[in-house]
Amino acid sequence: MVRVLGREPPSQWSTIISTIPSTRTYSTSRIQEILHKPKLIPDHLSPTHSNLLTISLSDHIPSECLPEQQPTLSSGGTPPPPSSPPPYLPQGHHLVYFPIQARPSELHADGTDSDHWPGPPFTRRMWAGGEVCFRPGWERAMRLDGRKVVCTETVEDVRVSPGRGEQARAFVDVWRRYRLADQKDEVPAAIEERRTLVFMPESVNSDETALPTSRKRGLKPPRDNPDYAFTLTPTRALLANYSALTYNAHSIHLDTHLTRAEGHPGLLVHGPLSLTLMFAALKGRLSQGQGQGQEQGQVPTEGVRWLGYRNLAPLYCDEEMRVCLREKEKEASGEHGERKWDVWVEGENGGLAVKGTATTGLMS
Repeated sequence: MVRVLGREPPSQWSTIISTIPSTRTYSTSRIQEILHKPKLIPDHLSPTHSNLLTISLSDHIPSECLPEQQPTLSSGGTPPPPSSPPPYLPQGHHLVYFPIQARPSELHADGTDSDHWPGPPFTRRMWAGGEVCFRPGWERAMRLDGRKVVCTETVEDVRVSPGRGEQARAFVDVWRRYRLADQKDEVPAAIEERRTLVFMPESVNSDETALPTSRKRGLKPPRDNPDYAFTLTPTRALLANYSALTYNAHSIHLDTHLTRAEGHPGLLVHGPLSLTLMFAALKGRLSQGQGQGQEQGQVPTEGVRWLGYRNLAPLYCDEEMRVCLREKEKEASGEHGERKWDVWVEGENGGLAVKGTATTGLMS
């Protein structure tokens, strides 16, 4: 669906193309091209990418936030006995699988792909937020033994925000559903994810970033005293490794000349990397209540069922950030063993950069 923010479309229309009075024109035909066109992205759940992600993060986050099931290359760990079940996909590690499979010649000048691009005048892309849902039994389907899996990706909504010139925005909702390759579409996906991307016109004034930063807005974290938190300073090496693992050539994570031309002080931290770190924080906190001695392939007793989040301000390379969470009050927690959490990420000066909510519960 294509709609203008603040205007509800007639219910009898399945698709609406709207334009906004502005000094710019919008490519409604391009939006039609990307809407509701399912794409299959196959992959194999080899442990390699997950293990490399663990190694990349190991210098930056506490050990209890890392998967226990994967011996690192430097540890000299021995492989599990043949009778052991294969390790499950750590929560948040799905982000380094199922990349967009585009040739370099098919990418835009800034390294982004065209699969989700809503057309001119929108030339810049950032990750605005999303949500991830883990279905009961997901861990049995998503095992790191090289099995064939598939992601079904669909652009299901495009929202054009009113604004003139650089203030115009296009929000694109991309839904991804991950399942075993031999399962039919009517079988519920093991993991379901929404990614909301925001597209903006080219910046005319390079002295100011198009998105408000925590420095400008002074956004306050939702809680003063988190139950659990860790700090890290993302490095160029971490950003480069994450770009490589996700097959992401977007220059805002790699090229300081581009980011400064757009008004940013340095390289931007990937939106999905922030999400990966929030999953890691939840894993670290939950491990405190169930012990850290998980055997190879053993599923923890409690895990994330749902996590939703919004990216409110950019995070930058070589600037300290803090990943925090706090359990909500008991009356706000769910039933059937569920717990609810505030999850957030603070930038260098303590401003709120990412705001999220998570639900955890017993694993099946």
